[in-house]
Amino acid sequence: MRRAGIVVIARTALVTGGSAGIGLATAARLLADGYAVVITGRDGGRLAAATESLGSPAALSCVVLDALDHDATVERVAELKPDVLVANVGTAFAGDLAHTSLDAWHRVLSTNVTSAFAALQACVPHMKERGWGRIVTVGSLASHRPIRFGVAYTASKHALWGLTRAVALDLRGTGVTANLVAPAFVRTGMTEANVATISAASSRSAAEVEQRLAGLSDLGRLLEPREVADEVAAFVADGSRSGEIRVMGDSARMSQ
Repeated sequence: MRRAGIVVIARTALVTGGSAGIGLATAARLLADGYAVVITGRDGGRLAAATESLGSPAALSCVVLDALDHDATVERVAELKPDVLVANVGTAFAGDLAHTSLDAWHRVLSTNVTSAFAALQACVPHMKERGWGRIVTVGSLASHRPIRFGVAYTASKHALWGLTRAVALDLRGTGVTANLVAPAFVRTGMTEANVATISAASSRSAAEVEQRLAGLSDLGRLLEPREVADEVAAFVADGSRSGEIRVMGDSARMSQ
């Protein structure tokens, strides 16, 4: 970017799981805030559609990256050297203890926690070297309270919050912050898939299931991705906070 005849190199923000939902909304917000943005995802076609939906700005690029491939994640993210990391990629599985397979357990924990761990390991050295960095992980209500029929998902989001707090402690005094945004249910494709799964396994219609999920929020509705993106951007802009959780839509557990 150019300001008053001076070329200013924009900071780079990496948004994992950036092809849709919260990730795509966050990419749009950070682009608007002047960051060069890299979005990652497993599906090249969806990433291409995402860049097109944002107008394919020159400051936006995309990388096909399998969140389950730890070594590839570390290597590729280390090459990108982002100044901001938004660890957003996630998946869910609707099942209680008796109906959660070991494969489903591993998939959810690997996608929601291990992928963030890999990205953090790759990003932090560069951030510490520069003396500036912003890390925001994206959790959910399940980061601080259990979700029924969400054994694996709840465990993963609790773990992500613990990981974020531990990293923030490690990074004290370095100029790098780490915080977590924990929204109630958001209107995304993942939520729609979960609604369909729960509806199929119960006697409730999809509309009834969605209303029950919306009722878990103080707002009485599903949050919109842009609302979460705004909270992510607030943590990126404020370097005075680290190790905090921003709870959205749950007054029973306020931010701390």
